Amino acid sequence: MIERYDTQAASIITCDDDNIGEIRMKHPEGLHFVMGDLHGERETLRRLLQKVRFDPQKDCVFFVGDYNAGGNPRALLSLVSEHFTEEYDQPGFHLIRGNHERELCPQYTLENLPDVIVFKSAVMRYFIVHAGMVSKAFDLINRDMENNSEQRVFAYRLDDSCAAYDKPLRQLIWSRRGLYSQRSRWHSWPSEEELHEHNACIIHGHTPYCFFSPKTNSTYGDRSLFWQNQHVWFSEDLQSFNIDSNVKGRYENGESYRGLSCVCLEVLDEIASKNDGTLRLYELQRGPNAIYSVAYAPNAPLYFKNDISPLLNAQPQLKTIVLNPDGLLTLT
Repeated sequence: MIERYDTQAASIITCDDDNIGEIRMKHPEGLHFVMGDLHGERETLRRLLQKVRFDPQKDCVFFVGDYNAGGNPRALLSLVSEHFTEEYDQPGFHLIRGNHERELCPQYTLENLPDVIVFKSAVMRYFIVHAGMVSKAFDLINRDMENNSEQRVFAYRLDDSCAAYDKPLRQLIWSRRGLYSQRSRWHSWPSEEELHEHNACIIHGHTPYCFFSPKTNSTYGDRSLFWQNQHVWFSEDLQSFNIDSNVKGRYENGESYRGLSCVCLEVLDEIASKNDGTLRLYELQRGPNAIYSVAYAPNAPLYFKNDISPLLNAQPQLKTIVLNPDGLLTLT
């Protein structure tokens, strides 16, 4: 069923998300998923992994951050550590940091994890970040990718010289409502033309879906699509998904849903391949479902059987983005 809401060019749709068996038949080599903010909710994550039939021998799962602040972070990281890997081109769990790992007195800082992961598929470049993207970082990363054309997955951490309070890349960590940090003067996402030029899609969390109201959707791009049953936003003009479906339980605009959602990149590739490497509302509406969701499930009392020290002490191969004295971003 598709329902259209014409005010401010917003659309609301409802899609069945029981097509994972069909998708797996098309891609027996494995799938790539990006999952929203986890906030210590081990049981909810476990149920979503069951829903998408996660195969640790074949699948890659990228998490957009925020493992602390809510639920039981220790229990969550115990589950995550089962399949965590430092090798980004290998199946398993790949983590980036959110604002709850970098700041806000986190229980687990996960200091050696990246702030940005880019997965280069057959069709698209998926920029996976916690909260947002800015043109300067987008340009720098694309140049680096061009210089390493055989590589498929790229990982970057942000030095505090460029990402601390009111710095040019703070939006990657703190953008609210997917567009810009309300406390910063640096309001510059990549343009729609830049995103199309690089066949780029930005996937982030950080802002719970309930912060938006479908009837007043003026803050997440001019052309937006809202999956009503999976609680995920897509903005066509910014080529970006907000997949924070509020597992933490933030209540705004009269909304009370809590859940966890993910996006399957193979399905997005299939849709984008029909439109010259870009994602359009119309194609997403009529294409195969790419989004899977489960409602929040409370954590049960757990025995922590897994050692999480490899995750806490991870040393993956990362490049660091720094701001030099001349005000230019560079890689080290």
